[in-house]
Amino acid sequence: MLTDSASVHTRSARPAMRDTLGICQWFHFEDYDSVRTAVALLKELDVRHLRTGISWADFLRPGGKAWYDWQMEQLADFEILLSVWHTPPSISEGDSCNSPPKRLRDYADFIDLIITEYGSRFSHLELWNEPNNRMKWDFERFDPGWHRFAQMIGDAAYWAKQRGCHTVLGGMIPVDHHWLEIIKSHGVLDLIDVVAIHGFPGLWWPNQPNWDWQGHWKGWQAKLDYIRQYAGGRPIWITETGLATWDLALNRESKYELQVAALDEAAQAPAERCYWYSLIDLDPGRHAIEGFHVDENEYHMGLVKFDGYRKHAYGRMENLLDTAKQRTKS
Repeated sequence: MLTDSASVHTRSARPAMRDTLGICQWFHFEDYDSVRTAVALLKELDVRHLRTGISWADFLRPGGKAWYDWQMEQLADFEILLSVWHTPPSISEGDSCNSPPKRLRDYADFIDLIITEYGSRFSHLELWNEPNNRMKWDFERFDPGWHRFAQMIGDAAYWAKQRGCHTVLGGMIPVDHHWLEIIKSHGVLDLIDVVAIHGFPGLWWPNQPNWDWQGHWKGWQAKLDYIRQYAGGRPIWITETGLATWDLALNRESKYELQVAALDEAAQAPAERCYWYSLIDLDPGRHAIEGFHVDENEYHMGLVKFDGYRKHAYGRMENLLDTAKQRTKS
């Protein structure tokens, strides 16, 4: 056990929370109002770190480049972790966004384009998102040995490093050292600066393996200690974590205080960076990855309801970041 003096030293040595705690928010194609709303809220919170993305598929749609030019310009005041994924269906093996491109090198070529267009707008480049989630990468049908994913990401990471970018391996969920060892065996980790993980303690739903089952959760310290053993000394970032305010048993929104508690736990996680998912609830009129209201949790992950109501955790985030800011000034 640490002595009192050692405990004080450990707390004082921890980086300011504004330097470690950020927010993840995705933006749908040409949803200008959501970007404007998010920017206003992020500035109100005084957020520094924002994780968002560019969809490869959307970029190639008519008007795609103009949309992302505008999006990245609006987000210029934040330090961006930019996640790039979604295979354009027209060039994919399965005519879907979660299957490999027919020509794997196309992803590296697209990453090169993103760096050319927006390299000054982001600090770190995240290569794919939740690759070991079959909804994001259909490994069962197209890549059971992970050879295609490793080649695609390896080529992209190599070129990103040549262009001077900091690379992040898309956040894995579940956090699985077996998967990371496979990726390492293909030489991909040699080109990666940061290993990312996702975790959603306290959020579960039958037959949904992407949440962390309550009985299996032993805390962020245990989760990070476990995966660090296999990351080769690379920093581990939590690039998504959160808790929905929807109560599955009561079939209504109610878990406001539990969301606050989950935010407090995430903010204290011993990770170099942690991004809370998300800022704003998903529009109830939109489809989620799982389907239209298949998993109601997907629609209630925000600190702010879609109608603008600020949940309890929004005030807690504001307090956490403001406290960090005041400590920085003192």
